[in-house]
Parts: sequence; structure tokens; C-alpha cells
Amino acid sequence: MRIKTVLPLAGALALPLPAQALTMADPLTAWANASAMDRMELATRFGKSFVSLNEGFTSGFFLKCIDDISIYGGAKDAKIEDAMRECVASKQRLKATPDDDE
Repeated sequence: MRIKTVLPLAGALALPLPAQALTMADPLTAWANASAMDRMELATRFGKSFVSLNEGFTSGFFLKCIDDISIYGGAKDAKIEDAMRECVASKQRLKATPDDDE
């Protein structure tokens, strides 16, 4: 009787767990190792959240910006949230700088 209960339970525990979605609290290494779909999901959420500040804050912008930040060696200890904040800050700084031809 016990074997009939233990074997299915052991089999269920041996199955791989489904991948968890990326969160802002995850390290940049999780971003780099995540699937393209998981990265796009989070980038889309960022885009929807920030597009009212600047129409340049699209999912594509966040995807590329966080990808770029995640390849820097010193940024590996940072969280995705830190990279997202840097992306927003850098875009806002660029928006605030006056044009050279004025």
C-alpha cells in the first residue's frame, strides 16, 4: 500500500518545476539566462508602465537597454530593477539635454 503512494509522489517530485517568470527583484544574471519570451514579458510590462512619461519607453527599448546593461561585467550583482531604473534615467537625461544646433 505504501509503495503505491510513495512511487507516484517520488515521480512527481523528480519532474522539473515550471520556470518562474522574471521579476524586478531578480539579478541581471537571471535576465541573461531567461528565455526570450520571459525577457519580452517583463520588458512589455515596463513599456506599458513608462510610456506615459516618454513615448520612447517601448518594450523594445527596455529589452535592448537591459540586455546592454546585463553584458557589463560589473553589473552582474545588480538587479533587473536597477537596470530598468538606469534605462529610464539615461533616457530622461538625454531628453533633458539641449540640442547642439540651438
